[in-house]
Amino acid sequence: MGKLSFLVAQKFGKKGTALPGKVALKFNPNLLGEVSSKCDKVVFITGTNGKTTTNNLSTHVLKGGFKDVLSNLNGSNMIQGVLTPFITDFKDHYDVGIFEVDEGSVPVVSEFLKPDYFIITNFFRDQLDRYGEVEMTIKTVHDAITPETTLIINSDEPSLLRFDDLPNRKVYYGFNQTKFAKHDINVAESIFCPKCGNRLSYDYIYYGNVGKYHCDKCGTSNHDCDYFLETADLINGSYEFTVKNNESTEDYVLNLMGLYNLYNSLGVISLAKEIGLDYNLIRERIDNFEYRLGRMETFHYSNKDLVLVLSKNPVGLSEVFNTITYDENEKSVMFILNDYAPDGKDVSWIWDANFEEINNIPNLTKFYCVGTRAEDLALRLKYAGVDESILEIYPAKDQFDINEAVDTILNENIKSYVIGTFTAMPEARKILLKKEKEGF
Repeated sequence: MGKLSFLVAQKFGKKGTALPGKVALKFNPNLLGEVSSKCDKVVFITGTNGKTTTNNLSTHVLKGGFKDVLSNLNGSNMIQGVLTPFITDFKDHYDVGIFEVDEGSVPVVSEFLKPDYFIITNFFRDQLDRYGEVEMTIKTVHDAITPETTLIINSDEPSLLRFDDLPNRKVYYGFNQTKFAKHDINVAESIFCPKCGNRLSYDYIYYGNVGKYHCDKCGTSNHDCDYFLETADLINGSYEFTVKNNESTEDYVLNLMGLYNLYNSLGVISLAKEIGLDYNLIRERIDNFEYRLGRMETFHYSNKDLVLVLSKNPVGLSEVFNTITYDENEKSVMFILNDYAPDGKDVSWIWDANFEEINNIPNLTKFYCVGTRAEDLALRLKYAGVDESILEIYPAKDQFDINEAVDTILNENIKSYVIGTFTAMPEARKILLKKEKEGF
């Protein structure tokens, strides 16, 4: 029945990334337990930002070293989404099962699947109307972890110190101080020490609250890293970076912009090395990785290139704006802000994002405010001091009402960035894919 529902979804033009799992669970609530018995190794990935990119990159790398890898690659990360690829790509045996798991779904998925490795990227405020405060989300994940799991943890994220009390084997990854480190520090999240409650001090940050920190009261600081990024440079839209561990110094190239994607790739390298893959294989797989799911995804048209980005919380959006500042091309930016349940009905989070960074974007000619909350976005830009002459507002009556705005930005003969929330990004992507296939 799960397979049948997938075929029906495909027939009606849907991806069917969750429905097959949802249908199958109606008939067998314990079906996910069979996945565990068929996988030699199981990997979980969770966190506020970076789950889908880390999952896709991990799967791409691990497929270079293993024949049969099972993974939910389309961002559907609740229990039904974790189960769906097992139904649509059924085999009697998998070398590795690697799954992006929604933070709130970790406990229920963990009832059936016990991960051998668990990558934890970060925890930021995200969809407060769904998750509540970030401490609740961390506790939900923390309490679901079993002692047999090896934790692969971002050492530069202080809120992850809350996992220190677990007896699990822990592998840490993080950044050295590079030219991308910021010293004019304005940390708005996880500003207090998880150990003693004192305010944390930072030597530098990379984004959000991620960086080199210490507590003046109890002495808590970043864990020593098993894998750390020593140097990094951004050349023609790609990062060239060096990773050190106890055994070696290794060079990599990542064809994705965004410092958060460097952190994602470092988590993947840590996993791949721990699982036993060779450096040359890992390097080759990372170098030829191309992303196709709206996370810094580039579309090529006859008159321009356009980059599509998902963003749905303050830290992620702030880093997107920061990333665009490194692009010297003449450009336009569109942000599609919706307020459906998957986006978060409360859009007050945009006031916590660093919209002031837009004023530092070089050669920005237009900023398009689009979506069901386009006017709220325009107001936020006004308070950020963005030149009102470059603003264009396209209010949408629903999530599908964006064709005119997208057509407008496509008709410009300059590079563009389109940023969208959860319901906005997939709709924009459908239009952009169609135009690309038509040879626009």
